[in-house]
Amino acid sequence: MTLQNLLGIVASTLSMLFIWPQVFRVYHNDTVEGLAPLGALQGMSGSILWAVYGLAQTDIPLFGSNLLLAVAIALLGVAMTRHGVLSRTVLSTVITVVLGVGFITASVSTSLVGILAFGVGALSVLPQTVKVLRDPDLNGVSVSSNSLLFVTCCAWLSYGLTIGDTLVWLPNVLVIPCSALIVVKARASQRRTAHVPVHAG
Repeated sequence: MTLQNLLGIVASTLSMLFIWPQVFRVYHNDTVEGLAPLGALQGMSGSILWAVYGLAQTDIPLFGSNLLLAVAIALLGVAMTRHGVLSRTVLSTVITVVLGVGFITASVSTSLVGILAFGVGALSVLPQTVKVLRDPDLNGVSVSSNSLLFVTCCAWLSYGLTIGDTLVWLPNVLVIPCSALIVVKARASQRRTAHVPVHAG
């Protein structure tokens, strides 16, 4: 097995796994504190578009991994609607519109769907990054997920450079430092919360 193939397998596998600790934390702790609804919508939209692109290209691994990621982020969106930080109408409308745009665009040009997915997905980390800089309560943010995201993006960066594909490695130049910042801020916030004394009323 070549280094290129190994990096591709590692990156693809991590892409399917990194989000699930976040889903578990949200539902286990019943909190979405510190999560950015716009970031979730954007990340879900990017994954849906990548899944449509993968389907149009008959690239099953690309389709499957992004479909799984879109489902996981949609579950985060459902939790946000339960906590009142995201409208059910907005969530369902975004899913419907993005699916429609994706399939219509794919019928015209598969490459255009890839470009849309690249643009939407590459910037989806920014709302969450801004959120952790502004919000002192990050109890809902999974340190594990964002640590895995950091490693995942390092793998994609290495893979993209190895195969010489700018669309693969370029987004990771942005996501890697953002995910590292999210990890640092979330860990610090959760440690502060853990050490806050509880006074009897």
